[in-house]
Order: sequence, then structure tokens, then C-alpha cells
Amino acid sequence: MSKKINFVSDFPVGKAMALITKIQNIARENGSEARIVGGAVRDWLMRKPVNDFDMAINMPIIQFINILIEQKLKFYETGLAYGTITVLQDDVSIEITQTRIDVKSDGRHSEVKETTDWLVDAKRRDFTMNAIYLTDNGILYDPYNGALDIKRKKLKFIGSADARIEEDYLRILRAFRFIACLPEFALPKSDVEAIKRHCHKLNTLSADRITDEFRKLLSAETPIAALNLAHEIGLDRHGFGFNFLLDNLKIDQLEKAFLQLDWLARLAAITPICNKNKLYSFMQFSRQQQRRFERLMKGLTEVEAVGLTTMKWKQIAYWHENDIQYMARIYSVRTGFMFGQNLLKEIDAFQKQKFPVSGEDLIQLGWTPGPQLGRKLVELERIWVLNDFKIPSDTNFLPKNIKNNINEVIHPESPKLN
Repeated sequence: MSKKINFVSDFPVGKAMALITKIQNIARENGSEARIVGGAVRDWLMRKPVNDFDMAINMPIIQFINILIEQKLKFYETGLAYGTITVLQDDVSIEITQTRIDVKSDGRHSEVKETTDWLVDAKRRDFTMNAIYLTDNGILYDPYNGALDIKRKKLKFIGSADARIEEDYLRILRAFRFIACLPEFALPKSDVEAIKRHCHKLNTLSADRITDEFRKLLSAETPIAALNLAHEIGLDRHGFGFNFLLDNLKIDQLEKAFLQLDWLARLAAITPICNKNKLYSFMQFSRQQQRRFERLMKGLTEVEAVGLTTMKWKQIAYWHENDIQYMARIYSVRTGFMFGQNLLKEIDAFQKQKFPVSGEDLIQLGWTPGPQLGRKLVELERIWVLNDFKIPSDTNFLPKNIKNNINEVIHPESPKLN
């Protein structure tokens, strides 16, 4: 199916127009063609903001690279083995891939070769809505009726769902990511059954690919329907090795709590504590993400959760720093325990106070740097927190700008801690 549009006024190319035009002109001048394809066209047809542009060019990518070098255009190799590079101009970057065909695929890696046939290139893509091309003269080339599927709110694999999945098992997670991001869309029953047949193959994929796709899924505004479908067909059990914790998300207040979490906290909320190590076997985190995920998985104890409902809640919040907002909601999703909305607002606004005593303060009083000084600082901080972040009035404290404090604890001659 083809449809003519006004390329300049109808399609929101914005500041990318200059680079898109340059790429299209290079293609035309060398007997080829470059088209916008994928997410930009799909999002435009859905009347969603268009932020990124991908293009396809029916020219061998090495030939295109040589032309870019001659014209002194900047680029870097995004995935040259798959015919993909990224071209840059000013603050605009566009990913460009040669039209290609899969020669061989094992569901994880593909061997590709170039083709000049746009229909062949379209056939190897994943979903019909991602195989719509926009030419430089404003023609929408839509060989698999992706625009009609968008109108009908259908997420459909191109051709055989089994064949598309066997080419790249990551397409299983991509399907669920689109369902999460487009909750009004539905997969045909036959495509769901095909996913069910292959979901055990997720463990053949690299951790970075799984993590990137699952992060996008969990980052969606409302991913619960997608997670429920994943659980229904056993994707969690067969693909991840454990059942997602989803039962409490049927309760409106707990669903709301879940949706107020970021993607990493959502992952912690649906992951059973006993299966944490299974998750590490196929997910890849940065060091910072892993440290935070460990804190979130450790979560609140029952005593701490109950303590948050008392006047002393800030003392508990202090030790969990900025993650207390997430930990409270994760505890609710896991256990069904509900915190009052007013309390949650207070917790959200909580900012950790700075402990007003430093090691330098103790050194000025005669303490020698070392482990014992560190232990004293920890004890002082605990006393300060238990006293509602105030210095006890019945003791003397540090000199100068820091008011009276716990003389018997600070002084070097104090008895050692047990």
C-alpha cells in the first residue's frame, strides 16, 4: 500500500531535515534511495511525538561510508556487521542501515547481506507497524499494511510469527515492550501462541540485550497488562526462571503504588527475594544500579514498615536515605500492607538531614584517626537520630559552632563500645 503525503509540512522532521535531505541526495546521486523507516513513521501515524529518525538505504553500507568520507561527514559504526552506522551533523544523529536480507540466523546472531529490494528488507522486520517507509518524495511505502494495523490497534508480526521469533528471540520481549507502551494494542492470539512456544529461548540472549529491552518494558507508563500477559503464558517462569509477583497489583491502591516506582524499583517489586541471584544470571546492571537494586531487594523489615506508621517514621527513613519512598511502595506490593496516602506524601518529601558531627570534630577533641573513631561516629549518629535529630540538652557537646553534645560518648577516655 502506498500513500502520498507532503513531506515537508506533514512529517515532523524539524531540525533533522537538513541531514535527512543530505542523506537522501547522496543516495539519489549514486543511483540508490534512502527512506525514513521504523519508529519515526510509526509514531507519526499514531500522532505521537517523533524524536528519533532511522533510515534505510538500498546501497551497500561500505559504499555509503566511502561517500561520507569523501564529503567529510561524521559517522560512527553502530553495527557495521549488520550494515548499520550512525551519521552525525551538528546535534542531530541518524542511524542508517543498508537494506538487507538474513542469510543465516540462530535466534541470537544473524548473518546478513545487502539487497536493493525494499520488499525483501521489509519482510525481515519484526512487526507490520515497523515496516512502513517514507520516501524522499513523500510516498508511504507500506507493503504489510502496518498503517491499517495501527488504525485497528493490532500488533502483528510480519508473516509467520514463529519465523520472525526464530530469527531473533529478543522479539519476544520487544512484543511485550510494545504492549506495555501501547496498552490499547493487542497481539493476535496466534502470535501469542507463537511467543509461548519460544519464550524458553530468552536465556540464549545476551544479558545486555535482555536488560535494555526489559528496562524499556518496565519504564512504560502502564506495563501491568503486559506483565500479566507474560505471566499468563509462562514467559516469567520459562524465560526468567521464576514467577513475577503480580497478585497484589489487582488492588487499585497497590497498582498505583507500583506505577509510582521507577523501572529498577518495579523490577525489585516483582522479583521474589529468593530469586534475586537468578535475575543476575541474565540481567546486566551498572555497579551503581546493582548497589541500589541490592538495597531495594533487601527492603524494609516488618518492624520498619510498622515503624513508618508512627511518629518516629523519620528515624527509619533516615537510614534508607533517598530510597525510602521506593522501599515503602515495594513493601506494599510484596505484602499487601498499605500505607496512608498522607504518609506517603510526607515520605516522598523527606530529605535526609546532614549529621552535624565529623571525624575532624572528634580529632580536635583528642581522638586518634582509626577504627575506634569511626565506631564512635556511628554511635553518635545513632544517638542523634534516636533523639529526633537533636543534641540532648543534658550533656555537653562539641566546641565552637556545634552546640552541647554527648560528653561521655565523645571523650577519648570513654569506655569502649561493646
